[in-house]
Amino acid sequence: MFWSDKLVNKKKCPLCHSALENEYHTYGIAIVSGREITTLITGNDAGSFCPECPVVVLDRKGFEQVMEDIVEERPDWGMSGDLRYIVIGLVDTDAVPEDKRHLPPGDEDNPIQVVEFLQEIDTANRSGGRHEGKRLSGNQRRRRR
Repeated sequence: MFWSDKLVNKKKCPLCHSALENEYHTYGIAIVSGREITTLITGNDAGSFCPECPVVVLDRKGFEQVMEDIVEERPDWGMSGDLRYIVIGLVDTDAVPEDKRHLPPGDEDNPIQVVEFLQEIDTANRSGGRHEGKRLSGNQRRRRR
């Protein structure tokens, strides 16, 4: 998982350079407000996915807007001030058995299946690639962006 504001080219995969495809998905998010941690699921189209490798690029502005909307729409949750959040992963709605789809997600009989994201540093460390162990030239580094 990469954040769009940290990439030079937000429309291409940072690992294989394929064109990213914007898709609507449901995400698991943990929000920290003061000393309270709240977890929730929300759906939006602020993620772009690589068709060639398991990479998602999340639009930071899109997720910040989601957080602002939640604070406005749910004052009863008591979230205010400096909110911090982490997008944990994708909610695998296909993993919910057909006979349990009528139950609320997260219910005791219908646990939420989350496919956790590897963060940028984990992805970079695992990607290795053809340049493993070598220092890249300036041109090679620019091409990888």
